[in-house]
Amino acid sequence: MVSTFAIKVAAATLGGICLLSIGIVIGRFALAPDLPSWLQSMSSDGNPSNSQRLMKEIQAENIRKNLEFFSKKPHIAGSQQEEVTLATHIHDTWKEYLDGVRIYTYNVLLSYPNASDPNYVAIWQENGTETEQSSKKEKILTPDQDDPTVVNPFNAYSPAGDVLGDLVYVNYGTIEDFMYLTRNLSMNLTGTVAIVRYGKIFRGDKVRNGETYGCAGMIIYSDPADYVVGSNNRVFPDDWWLPGTGAQRGTVLFTIGDPLTPFYPSIESAYYLDEKEIQLPLIPVTPIGYDDAVKYLSKMAGEEVQSTWQGKLNITYRVGPGFLQPHEKSKIKLYVRTYNVKKPIKNVIGFIQGNHEPDRYVVLGNHRDAWVFGAIDPSSATAAMMEVSRAMGQLLKDGWRPRRSIIFCSWGAEEYGLIGSMEWAEEMSKILGSRTIAYLNVDVAVEGNTSLLARATPILHNLLHEASKKVENPNPEEIAKGRRMVYDTWLATNPSAFDPALPHIGDLGSGSDYAPFLQILGISSLDITYTYDKSYSISSYPMYHSVYETYDLVSRLMDRDFKYHQAVARLWGEMALTLADNVILMFDCQNYAVMLEKILASIKTSYGTLLQKNGINLDDVTKATEEFKKAASILHKRIEILDIKNPLDVRRVNDQLMQMERAFIDSLGVASNPSVRHVIYAPNQHNSYASSSFPGLAAALFDIENQPNQTESWKKVKKEISIITFSILSAASTLKDVNDIGGL
Repeated sequence: MVSTFAIKVAAATLGGICLLSIGIVIGRFALAPDLPSWLQSMSSDGNPSNSQRLMKEIQAENIRKNLEFFSKKPHIAGSQQEEVTLATHIHDTWKEYLDGVRIYTYNVLLSYPNASDPNYVAIWQENGTETEQSSKKEKILTPDQDDPTVVNPFNAYSPAGDVLGDLVYVNYGTIEDFMYLTRNLSMNLTGTVAIVRYGKIFRGDKVRNGETYGCAGMIIYSDPADYVVGSNNRVFPDDWWLPGTGAQRGTVLFTIGDPLTPFYPSIESAYYLDEKEIQLPLIPVTPIGYDDAVKYLSKMAGEEVQSTWQGKLNITYRVGPGFLQPHEKSKIKLYVRTYNVKKPIKNVIGFIQGNHEPDRYVVLGNHRDAWVFGAIDPSSATAAMMEVSRAMGQLLKDGWRPRRSIIFCSWGAEEYGLIGSMEWAEEMSKILGSRTIAYLNVDVAVEGNTSLLARATPILHNLLHEASKKVENPNPEEIAKGRRMVYDTWLATNPSAFDPALPHIGDLGSGSDYAPFLQILGISSLDITYTYDKSYSISSYPMYHSVYETYDLVSRLMDRDFKYHQAVARLWGEMALTLADNVILMFDCQNYAVMLEKILASIKTSYGTLLQKNGINLDDVTKATEEFKKAASILHKRIEILDIKNPLDVRRVNDQLMQMERAFIDSLGVASNPSVRHVIYAPNQHNSYASSSFPGLAAALFDIENQPNQTESWKKVKKEISIITFSILSAASTLKDVNDIGGL
C-alpha cells in the first residue's frame, strides 16, 4: 500500500514540475526576441491609423440625415414613435453594424398632460369669472411644428388640482430667493402661488423650495432676460431666440430612476410601490411663455424688486402678494390636469466585442426621448452616436477589432428623471461596477457653434485634452486665426481659472445619464457638447424643451453644414477608441490629486475662519490628500517603467486606475441621500443640475449659522470631514502597489 506521505510527495513533485514548466514557457516568451503574435497584439496600442480612419469615416452629411429622421416627429417617452419606431430603427441598424444588440424593457411611472383638458393659468375675479387665460398650446410658427402628436406644455409629475391664491414673484425660485422674501421682507408665503422664472437651478428644486415655504402652487415661465439677446422682436423663426409663445416642458421629479422601484430595476419580477408611498411633487405646477407671464406680472402689487431680480419684460417687476387695483380682490388661478401612468420604456444596447479584454467595457450613451421634436435635446447627439457606431462598424468590416469592448446605449425616458439609464444601471450593477472602464455621455451634441463645453471627473481630463487636439476645428474663421483644432478654440474661449494654460473642464452634477454611472456605481464619466458664446447671459440654449426645437432650427440657424455635429462625433469616437485600444488606460490620477488640493483650498478660503471659530480644522483632510497625491505619483512612475509585455502587470495597473473612482462611493449616500453617493463630486443640495465639491460638507455648512440647533449642526460638519478623510485615504490605498501592505 502506498503511504499518504508518498502520495503527498508525488503530488508536490508533480506540482513543482508543472510550475517550472509554466515558468519556462513564460520566461521563453518574455526573453524571446520575437514575441508570439497574440502577445505582440496585447502589448501594443491600437494602430494610430485607426484614429485617422475613424475621423475620415464620420461624415457630416450622414449626421444630417440622421437628425432629419430622428426629429421628424414628436417622440416623448412612452409614445409609439419613441418606443417602437425609433427604438426599432436603432436596434435594426446596430444589428447590421455591430457584433450584437439587445433591448431592455422596463415598466415605469410616466406623466402626461390631459390632451382634452389642457392646463392653464388665469386671473380669477371675485364674481367667479376668469380673464387673461394663458395659452393652452404653443403657437405654430413654421409648418414642420404642426403635428397632432405634440403634447401641450406641462411639468411632468405635477399633481392635478385647481389652486386659487395670491401671486408672489420669487425670481428664479432658489433657496436664497425664498429666504430673501421670508427673512428680509418678512413675507408669509403660505397658500400663495409662486411665479418663478426658468434658469439658474433645476426646475424640480424650484418646486421643492416652494413646497418647503408653504406655496400652494407654482407657475414657471421663461423670461426674455434668460432666453433672448437683443430685441424681443428678433426671435424665432427669424433668429434662434425664444419667442414669447414658447414654453419649456420638463420634469419636476426630485429623484432619478423609476420612483415606483427605488434602488431596484423595474423588471417583470419587480415589487412596485403604490403611488401614494413615493415622494412626488405635492403642489400643482405648469409652465407658460413670457407673452402670458407679462399679463400677470404687470398687474402685481407689492414692493419693486431689487435689481438682480429684474427681468427684461417691459414692466415694473414687483414681489406681490396679489394684484394692484382694480384687480386687488382677484386671485391667480392655476388649473392642472396632468396625470401619471405606468408604461413600458426601452433601452437599446449595442456592442462591439473586445479582442483581448472583452470583459472591460467602454460605454457611450445618449437618450432617445424628447419632449417634442427634440432636434437639439437629444437628437443632435442621437444622430452623432448613430454615425459613430456606423463608422466603427465599418472599421470592423475592414479588419479592426478593439482591445476592449465598446457598448452603445440609447436610453429611454431620460427626460423624466434619467429613468432608462438608472434602471439599467440598477439591473446590471454587479457587471457594470466591476467591468466598466468609463462612461462617455453626450446628451446634446450641438447647443451652439462657438466652442466645446466639457464636464468630467478629473481622471478623464487628460483624455479630453489629447482627443480634442486631434479633431479638426469645425469653424473656418477660427482656423484662419491659427486655431486648427477643437482644442485651440476651446482653450482660447474658455481657459481654466486654475490653470490658464489648459481649457476649463466643469464638474458633473445630475443633469443627464452620467449620474447613475458616477453617483451609484462610481464609474469615471464625462459629458461634452458644442456650445454657444458664454458672453450671452442666458440660462440655456433658447428653444430648450419647446415645440420650436426642430430640424429647421438646427439646419437653418445653428449648424448648416453639420460640421459642429461632426466635430463632436469625432471627439466622442476618438475618446472611445483611445480607451478601448490603448494598452494602458489614459487615466490621470495625479490630476485628481491636484483637483482635491484645489477643492480643499477653496473650502479653507470660504469656511476656514468659521471652522476655526468652532474648534474644527481640516488637518486630517489635508494629510489624506497628501497621501493620495503621493500614491498617485508613485503609481504613475511605476506605469512609466511597466513592462507592457507582461499582460498580468498591465491588467493589474489598469484595474487600479479603473477602480480608483469607486473608492469615493459611500453606499450610505451623501448627506443621507442614497441616490447620491460620490463623496467628492455630487449634485448640489439645492440645484441638482450643478455639481458640488465635497457635497456632504457643503450641505452641512450651508446656512449653518442660522440653524436652531448649533451643537447638532456642527456635529454633522465633523462627521462629514471624517467621511471625506476616510474616502480619500481609501482611494489612495487603491493606487498603492499590491505588494505594499498599505494597499491591501
